[in-house]
Amino acid sequence: MIPLVDDPQVEFLFGNPTNLSCLDTAFSDDVINEITAFSTFLLKAQHSNAHSALGFWCRKSNVLAMKSDFKSFAHSSPKGLIFHITPANVDTVYFYSLILSILCGNSNIVRISDRSGDEAYQLIGSLKRFLSQRPQSVLHALICIVSYPSSAEELTRYFSELCDMRVIWGGDDAIAKINQQSPVTNQICFPDRFSIAVLHLESEAEIEDAAIRFTRDYVPFSQQACSSIKAVLWHKTSKSLQALFWQSLKDKVQYNDEAFSQTAQYNRLYNFQRLLLMHQFSVENTYKSVAGLICEAAPFDLAILADHKGDGLLLSFELENFDFVTHAKLQTVSCFGLTTSELEKLSSQALRVTPLGSALTFNYLWDGENLLMAFSN
Repeated sequence: MIPLVDDPQVEFLFGNPTNLSCLDTAFSDDVINEITAFSTFLLKAQHSNAHSALGFWCRKSNVLAMKSDFKSFAHSSPKGLIFHITPANVDTVYFYSLILSILCGNSNIVRISDRSGDEAYQLIGSLKRFLSQRPQSVLHALICIVSYPSSAEELTRYFSELCDMRVIWGGDDAIAKINQQSPVTNQICFPDRFSIAVLHLESEAEIEDAAIRFTRDYVPFSQQACSSIKAVLWHKTSKSLQALFWQSLKDKVQYNDEAFSQTAQYNRLYNFQRLLLMHQFSVENTYKSVAGLICEAAPFDLAILADHKGDGLLLSFELENFDFVTHAKLQTVSCFGLTTSELEKLSSQALRVTPLGSALTFNYLWDGENLLMAFSN
C-alpha cells in the first residue's frame, strides 16, 4: 500500500497510488485483453494520427507477437512499481513504454510534464473514457498518472524512492538534473538523440513513394522526436531528382494535418542561425516552403545535428560513400533505395536502420534497450 501524496503541487490526472498493485505474472490474458480493447477504442475514436498510431501499435496481433518474443527471454514476473518521467516535446511516447510495463505486469506511476501539449492530456482523457466503461478492468490497479512542476524536487525524490525502477524520457540536461536530485540504482534513461535519412533515387517514378514515406518520419511531433529526420544524405542522386523530391515533399506536407505550427516556423529560423554560428558550415542553397526550411550544406558533419532543434529545418548533404565518422547521438537512419551491403554498413554506425517511413514506429527494442526484459525478472 502506498501512502497518498498530500501535496497541493500534485495533480492526480488518473488513478490513485493507494490502489496500485502489480500482478504475479507477465502477459496475463486479462492484461492482453484490456490492452487490445484499448487499441480498438483508440482506432475507432480516430482522435488524431498520434492516437491512432498508438492504437495500431498495441493491436492484438502485435501484442501476441511481443508475448511470443518474451517467452524466449526466460523472464516471467514483473519488476514491481515503475515510475515513468515523461518528456514535454513528444506527447504520446511515454504511453508506449507504459503499455510495455503494463504487459509485463507492473504497476505504474507516470509523471506528466507540466509543459506537455494537448495530445498528452487528450490521451489521458481517452484512457479515462475507456476505463469508465470497464470498472472491473485490471488496468485500474496498474496505472496512476500525476502532474507536478519540475521544480518540485521533493516529489520526484518521493516517487523515485517508492518505486522499484525509474524510466526517464528527456534531454541530457533534464536527466542529469533528476539524477543529481534523486539518484536511483535501477533506471532506464532515453537521452538526446538525432536521426537522419539516406536516400538514393534513380528515377522520377520513385519520388512519390519516397516523399510519402519521408513525410511520416519528418513531420510528426514537429520534428522534435529523437527518431525524426533532421538531415538528408543524398547518395548518388542527381540534383534534378533532388529538386523534384523537394517539390513533392512540399505538396505532401501542405495537406498534412500535423504540418508545422506558426511557433515552429518562428523557431526554425532562429535555430538555423544558431547552427550556422555554432558550426560555421557552408550554405550552398536554401529552399523555404510549407515543408520547412531546406538547406543544402557542406561539408557533412554529424556533430551539427547534435545541436539541431527540429521545427521544420532540414539539412541536405551529398554522401559519396559510407565511411563517414559516426556520432554517439545518432539513433535512427531511415533508408530508401540502398543495397543490402550499404544497409549493413550503416547498421554499424547507428542504433537503428529502418526503411524510410517507419522511423517513428515504436519497438520494445529502443535505443539499445530491451524494454520487455528491463521491465521483468
